[in-house]
Amino acid sequence: MRYAISHAPAAVAALWQAGCQWLGRDGLADRAVVRPRFSDLDPALLNELTRVPGHYGFQATLAGPFRLKPGCTETELVDALIDFTGRQRPISLPPLTIARLDDFFCLRPVRHSQPVQVLASLCVRHFDRFRAPLSPSEMARCRAARLSGHERKNLALWGHPYVFEEYRFHFPLTAHILDESLAAQVQAALHELFASRLDLPLTLDSLCLFVEPEPGRPLRGLHSLPFSSPSRQPEDHCDHNPPLLPQNVSPGHECHPA
Repeated sequence: MRYAISHAPAAVAALWQAGCQWLGRDGLADRAVVRPRFSDLDPALLNELTRVPGHYGFQATLAGPFRLKPGCTETELVDALIDFTGRQRPISLPPLTIARLDDFFCLRPVRHSQPVQVLASLCVRHFDRFRAPLSPSEMARCRAARLSGHERKNLALWGHPYVFEEYRFHFPLTAHILDESLAAQVQAALHELFASRLDLPLTLDSLCLFVEPEPGRPLRGLHSLPFSSPSRQPEDHCDHNPPLLPQNVSPGHECHPA
């Protein structure tokens, strides 16, 4: 059983509905969703291209996926997440855009968001005490990817290569696509579905706890926990707005997506 701490738009949001339609699955309700038809994209091919992101659902991961350390319980994890989200302020995100990241398509902010980077760093540090070390087979599978020395060090220390300054907030939409002709078809389909939704305001004001009940089973939402109201006193919150401090970017050796 693995857990992930992520942001997912509200179930009533147009962006959430479009994301679920594209992936063919609603990860919060744990149910299939009818996909739209695209004139230049074969449905069977789209199904294959979205198989992996569909497994995780439409979410932007901040910490995980991870297995619980022996002795830690799901209840303890949930309690810690309730406490953590209760001390956060909502973050206004830059507009999202359709982009390619390492040859896969995703939605990501049009520009860097320092508050989001700080929040992701805080998540990794705060919940690392619940994370079981990677198994030898998990380490071997991760190391088979093309990782830099820095990313390999992150993997060994934090269980994921893309943490801290390597983290990029994004909603994965496809597998890797190397064929440029196919990439153009996919991009056109994504634009058709998402274009009208990307100009809408987006606020990161909650975190969701997702669970993978067993290997091969899709992740499903367990809890959606809102951040505290901005009206509460500043000392009750973690401040995301100061400069990105070294201790929030790097572990002690100087230096996660999911």
